[in-house]
Amino acid sequence: MPRIVDLQSRSETLKGVKLIMGEGLCSNIYVIGREKAVIVDTGVGNYANPIWPQLDIIGVKPENISGVVVTHAHHDHVSGLFIILEKSSPKVYLHRLDARYVATSINSTLINIDDGDVIETELWPLKVIWTPGHTRGGICLYEKNHRILFSGDTVFPDGYYGRYDGESARREIVNSLSKLAMLDVDILLPGHGMPVFKNASSHIRLAYENASE
Repeated sequence: MPRIVDLQSRSETLKGVKLIMGEGLCSNIYVIGREKAVIVDTGVGNYANPIWPQLDIIGVKPENISGVVVTHAHHDHVSGLFIILEKSSPKVYLHRLDARYVATSINSTLINIDDGDVIETELWPLKVIWTPGHTRGGICLYEKNHRILFSGDTVFPDGYYGRYDGESARREIVNSLSKLAMLDVDILLPGHGMPVFKNASSHIRLAYENASE
């Protein structure tokens, strides 16, 4: 079973945020709040990464899920969404350029989002930052007051960044990392691996430098 991490134990800033760590080729799942929970990414939803048993452990019932944000439409981030939709009817947020890949499988709760949009959660609002490169419609989510970045597969700790295909995508990922490097970020919550809880901006700047080379 995937490991559940109460992120408050790592930072008081993240009180009310749980992390379900992906096993194998599966994204992390972040659960913000509990009564009106917003889930960021949904994993692959396979046998090794069951969603509903983990949400039950956290105390999130189907009727408590108000929204699901998918940072990009790769299967290891979006496939678990369809398991969630078997029991729940949350609003589903995807960037318009990635939403087209799954739109026919989602009902009218799909909301196309774009750069600068704001998604409300039980804890704080999250600003959408469009970060193409890994996919055309990749996004990150930024909470300015607490300096939190949900980074999907755009940027990872220790100077790593998302895979890209082709020269045009390379330019996009460099531009996206340049945009993120200008933000004030303490806490980095990536799509895979463990978060960074202090001075995350230095990790992002290193990723930008590495990609620029």
